[in-house]
Amino acid sequence: MAVIKEKAEFCTLMVDELYGQLPARVYATLFQRGKLSIRLICQFSKLNARQVKNGLCVLQQHNLLFYTVDANSGEAEYSVNHEYAYNLVRAGKILEMVDNSYGPAGRDVMQNLLLLGQTRISDLVAAYQAKINLANDNDAWLNDKKPELVIKSKAQLNSVLCRLIEAELIDVIHSKTFQSAHEIEKQVHREVMDVYFPNGIKGTKAKVEFEQKVAEGLRKVREESKTLKRKLAQNGGASKRRKLAVGNETNGAPEEEEDLDPALDPRQVIRINYEKCIVELRSRRLVQYVNETIGETTGYVYGQLLKQLTKNISRCRPDPLIDTLTPEEAKETPSVTTNEILDKVKTSIDLTLGIGKMPSKSISKSAAERLTPFAPKDKIPFMNQDDSDDDDEDGDYSDSDEEMDTKKENGDASVARMSRPEQLRQHLLLLAESQAGFVRHCGEDEWTIDFKPLMEKLRATELDSIIEQTCGRQGLRLTRILRTKGKLGEQALQSLSLMRKVDLQQKMLEMRLAGFAHTQEVPRDNKADPKKSIFLWYCDTEQAYSGLIAKCYATMVHCLQVLEVRRQKEKAVLSLARRTNVKGKEKDMMRDESYARFAKFLKDEKLLMAEVMRIDDTLALLQDF
Repeated sequence: MAVIKEKAEFCTLMVDELYGQLPARVYATLFQRGKLSIRLICQFSKLNARQVKNGLCVLQQHNLLFYTVDANSGEAEYSVNHEYAYNLVRAGKILEMVDNSYGPAGRDVMQNLLLLGQTRISDLVAAYQAKINLANDNDAWLNDKKPELVIKSKAQLNSVLCRLIEAELIDVIHSKTFQSAHEIEKQVHREVMDVYFPNGIKGTKAKVEFEQKVAEGLRKVREESKTLKRKLAQNGGASKRRKLAVGNETNGAPEEEEDLDPALDPRQVIRINYEKCIVELRSRRLVQYVNETIGETTGYVYGQLLKQLTKNISRCRPDPLIDTLTPEEAKETPSVTTNEILDKVKTSIDLTLGIGKMPSKSISKSAAERLTPFAPKDKIPFMNQDDSDDDDEDGDYSDSDEEMDTKKENGDASVARMSRPEQLRQHLLLLAESQAGFVRHCGEDEWTIDFKPLMEKLRATELDSIIEQTCGRQGLRLTRILRTKGKLGEQALQSLSLMRKVDLQQKMLEMRLAGFAHTQEVPRDNKADPKKSIFLWYCDTEQAYSGLIAKCYATMVHCLQVLEVRRQKEKAVLSLARRTNVKGKEKDMMRDESYARFAKFLKDEKLLMAEVMRIDDTLALLQDF
């Protein structure tokens, strides 16, 4: 799979930032040259065999490369896993998400897996047990403060791992983990041909059957990483095990929760599943959108709805080859009822907050609660194609202050009189009626989310926001005109935009340089004389997305390069701060001038990394969610 230059450069810098110069040099060579053997890596990187092998060990430990072994020569060839390399930048967001959902213990386990890479369960247990034994050794902490343990026992560690595995945030290493998707597909193709089509594929029916068999084979390969999850599911899942334990209480004392989970196979090798982590990050982003556009209480309700609908969603963007649905499966849209959502909403949440205070006679109940059983068909995701203000459309809003106060009081009373399920329905109806379409009311008291059109609308909103920030309100207006009308000549565009010719030419040139507008030459005759040609302006949304993605990667690369320059400039101060007798006591041990430079570097580092995180939010929306 081709990777744009800016992404390759950023991934290499991330490897250098986290694992050092040697693995980064090997990684850069593989990115530039493609699949290579150790001998060729040595030749192109100017490193010796021992250095290359050390670099490859680090990269393989952290799942940053693929490899295949030639059946004839027995020589291994390596290629980069660029998706895992890029996801290293999201480590902080993933840890924050796990902390919010699974507590400090879950965060601690995920943090160790991020640091260690792929790890055998027995090795992880041994590392935690050594830390527990050291913390319990009173002689080791006679003069120092005893550390507070997050994981306090093997049973607790086992329980945390079970929860993370059931949530698919951790999966299992298997025989094909380190083969690229292209290599796995080739292998499955060969197996299907050998078993089912030894005489070749003849006819349309055979071709369809071949594609189905290939999809089944690829699904089997993908499901191999879920072996631990399936074993845990055979025991009823974590929530069911805890409910059974509560039902089997003796003497009014429930069993310890950690003892309810089955012991995991210590020989299994586990790693972080970034695909599922990105699904959870998407849910957090959607809740953030709702918080900003509707309200925090509605955002909380939306978060509970997302948790239930994304339980069985393993990746944000389905694979068109593997995740094909039959017409019957496509009709069976996963949905959640109001009562199922209500069971997950904390009783301490006041659902009356954030509900509109309008009298019932001013609301069309049939329109608000209309059912939409089928997902919307694909259409242009851009909204607000014109800039007209609709604030004074149909209706008379000239009520006096006394009337408005009376309506508000009546509204407050009506909301308070609602039952809790009805209050929850009001929040869900707000989400369903929103312009973005956060929720679809798909059946009687049933709700679902159409992620594809929803994310398309949010991407369109993000693009419009960037166009407005870059080219101003006029640039956004011109873009919307071109999207609505299609390709237009300069004269027609001037007539529709009501702008002076000079201003229009200047703005369109600015938009073309920014990558938001493009021109097409249409010759008047066969001679194709540029002086006699017509030039049409148009907007290509996909091209605009591609340009934005490349610019985002380039900006992130620049941030990391600036950070490295600052490190080299303050090398003496940073080496002093790393000394064991200074670390943690920099202000007391360092001179005022040195400490000021050290503090300035820390501030600059924080700002640069915050910028990288902010750009990653845009990238995630444009290409991952």
